[in-house]
Amino acid sequence: MSLSRRIIHRVEKFFLKQGFNPTGYDEELGELVLSNGRDNVLVKVIFEDDADKTLLYEELASIVEKASEYNMVYIAAPRALGESVETASFMKKGVGLILYDDYSADEKIPARTYRRTLAKQDQEVIRVQFDEKNIRRIEFLIRDLSERIDSLEKAYFSLLREVREIKSLLEKRTMIIEKPLEKPPGKVEEYVESGDLPSFLRDNPWIEILSKRPEEAI
Repeated sequence: MSLSRRIIHRVEKFFLKQGFNPTGYDEELGELVLSNGRDNVLVKVIFEDDADKTLLYEELASIVEKASEYNMVYIAAPRALGESVETASFMKKGVGLILYDDYSADEKIPARTYRRTLAKQDQEVIRVQFDEKNIRRIEFLIRDLSERIDSLEKAYFSLLREVREIKSLLEKRTMIIEKPLEKPPGKVEEYVESGDLPSFLRDNPWIEILSKRPEEAI
């Protein structure tokens, strides 16, 4: 996803929480249109590469000319730029200000709402378009969720395979450690068999008895 698309996504997410869904986006103009089935909103997005105060106020004057076509109009600008703007200029013109950063977007100045009465036929067209947009968005979310589930499933089986391999190696290592070591034959027995005993032990009956006892008893 490109940087500009990520910024648009953050702005869309803010309006989704307010019940609005995107109905159109002009990439060349950086204009996003949203609707909740009754009200239409126009958002002019100023991207970080182009952002400065001069451009911000130029866009403010430009978007006012389009205000009559929508119920609300906004400008979305980088947070670092928008924090220092004159609030009165926006409020006087009825234009709202959305500030965004790398993580989110929120409303600094609310837009004035213009209520316009539409013909019944136009209302029905807008409602149908709104429903179609909702259906397409739900389908997109389902596909995205399905892809995420597939990705998680692959990661799960990969981790499971690694755990099994580690467990098998640990079991083999444990078997090697726990294998009993063979004890060397007792010294007494060696001496008895070789006959190489000190003089005071030769012909001692206890030597023969001890050499025949099990290793555990020695």
